Amino acid sequence: MTNSKNSKDTDSQARNRGGIRKGAGRKPIGITRKISLTLPKERWDEIDRLCHKSDYSVSEILRSIIEDNLHNADLL
Repeated sequence: MTNSKNSKDTDSQARNRGGIRKGAGRKPIGITRKISLTLPKERWDEIDRLCHKSDYSVSEILRSIIEDNLHNADLL
């Protein structure tokens, strides 16, 4: 037999979870802009290899490459 008090406590706890809360969620690291990037298959293979080797996302790999090399853009 179930104790009705315990089920009411559980229902009340479930209602207090989720939803919008101040300070909740992933903190932004910058502005998100959607782009399309065309690279040779060999470059994508290398990016995929780095992702699997280090357990990083494609975004993390590309962000690192851009941040490390953006100062060279004036040389283009």
